[in-house]
Amino acid sequence: MDTRPGVVRSPIWAAGAIAFAAVGLATLPIAPKLWLEWILPRLQPHVTLWYVGAGGAILVGLGAWAWSAGAVNRAPALAALAAVMGVYLLLLFTVYRHEPPAKKWHLIQYGLLAGVTLQAVRVEQGDWRGPLVAALFLFVIGTADEVSQNFIPMRTFRWLDLFGNYAGASLGTAAWLAASPHSPRRRQSLQAERSRPRP
Repeated sequence: MDTRPGVVRSPIWAAGAIAFAAVGLATLPIAPKLWLEWILPRLQPHVTLWYVGAGGAILVGLGAWAWSAGAVNRAPALAALAAVMGVYLLLLFTVYRHEPPAKKWHLIQYGLLAGVTLQAVRVEQGDWRGPLVAALFLFVIGTADEVSQNFIPMRTFRWLDLFGNYAGASLGTAAWLAASPHSPRRRQSLQAERSRPRP
């Protein structure tokens, strides 16, 4: 008999991940109008800098979360978060350099969705069930988000957008692993610190 705890660690975070994904999918038909009439006029003329600022603000919050883990976790966690920010900036200024502003949203949207999803599931060393459920959820939502646009007026499927969904989810996963107290990496470091003999 399997006595391990269930896959879902937090029903509240799970509901948040499902709601986040549902809102994203439900707003696909009206997204172009939202971007053109409401969002872009407020972000112009420096849209990319707004994305840099948003990504930086998210990373600062995650950095504070990682800092709270204590000295043993700070350096590797902050280094990992800096690497995530570096990859994010690289994507913004290379792959997405000449893309419309709305296309860059995929990185942040799916990074946030990955973080919320991983907060919802149980991620334990040696137990693949939680990470597998999270990965399947992100893959299905990210794929459905783009494929469904073949059937929506004014929307089109693009491989680059699908890449952005997957890349954003990957960056969000890396950031969560660095910052979250529920990350097995952080728990291992804490256990190692506690097991060290005191002078």
